[in-house]
Amino acid sequence: MRLPRVCAPAALAALVLSACAQRVERPWTESAPTRTPEPTERLPDLPDAFRAELRGGQSPGCPLRGNAVYLGGGRFLTAAHLVDGIVPRLRQCNGTPIPTTVRFAGRTLAVRALRVGEGYLEPGVGPLYKGGEDLALLQASTSPPGPAARPCGAGPSPGQAVLVSSSARQGLAKAGEMVPETRKADGAYADIALPMAEGESGAGVFDPETNCLLGIVSHRPDSTPDHSRIVPAGIIRAFLGAGGVAELSAPRGPRPLEPPPGG
Repeated sequence: MRLPRVCAPAALAALVLSACAQRVERPWTESAPTRTPEPTERLPDLPDAFRAELRGGQSPGCPLRGNAVYLGGGRFLTAAHLVDGIVPRLRQCNGTPIPTTVRFAGRTLAVRALRVGEGYLEPGVGPLYKGGEDLALLQASTSPPGPAARPCGAGPSPGQAVLVSSSARQGLAKAGEMVPETRKADGAYADIALPMAEGESGAGVFDPETNCLLGIVSHRPDSTPDHSRIVPAGIIRAFLGAGGVAELSAPRGPRPLEPPPGG
C-alpha cells in the first residue's frame, strides 16, 4: 500500500507552515468537532485467539510456565498442576510464591484461582487428580474483550484430527483411546499422538472444523513414546458446570492436596 506524502516541496513549505500555525492559534474557546470512535474489530473465534501464556511458580529460581484458554468474562482455563503447588513440591522448591499472571491479547493480567481440581502426589508416578480433573479455573483482575472458547459436547474420538494451540506450536495431531488411571477414582485422559514439551501444559486442544475446545493438555508422562495426555471435553464440561460454562455463584475453591485413603 502506498503511504501519503508527509512533506511538501520547498516552494510550498511556507504555505504549509502557515496553515499549521493558523490551526494551532485557534482560540481555546472554539470547540473541536466531536467524533464517534470506530468500533475495534473483534478477533475471530479461532483457537489461536483463545490462547494465553501463564507464568507463576514457587520462587524466581523455580518458575512455572504454561498456557491457558480464555473462556470470556475474564476467566481462563488451565492445568491444575500449574497453580496448585504440586509441581514445586515434587521439585522440592522453596521460596516465596510468584504471583500467577496470564499474558493475553497483549496484556499481562493478574489472576486468582476460582476452582482447582483435587490433586495429590503418587510416589513413583507423579501428580494424580480425582476424576481426571487436572484443571484450574482462573479469574483475571479485568475482563478483556474478545472471543471465548467453548467446550465441545464430547470427544475427542479415537482417530479424530485435533488442533493443538500452545505458545510453542499450532499443529494437527490424531486423538487416540482413553487412558484410565490405575484407580478408577482418578479418572481417565484422552491420548494424542504428539510429544509435548515442558511449558505446553494447559494448552487448548480444539476441533479443527468447529473450533470448539476438545481438551486441555495435562502432559503427565505417558508410557507410550511420543504421546501425550489431555483432559477431554466431557471432564471439562463437568468441571465448569452446566453447559460447559463456569457456575461462579458456587465455585469450588482450591482443595487440600492430600493422598487418597488406601488403594
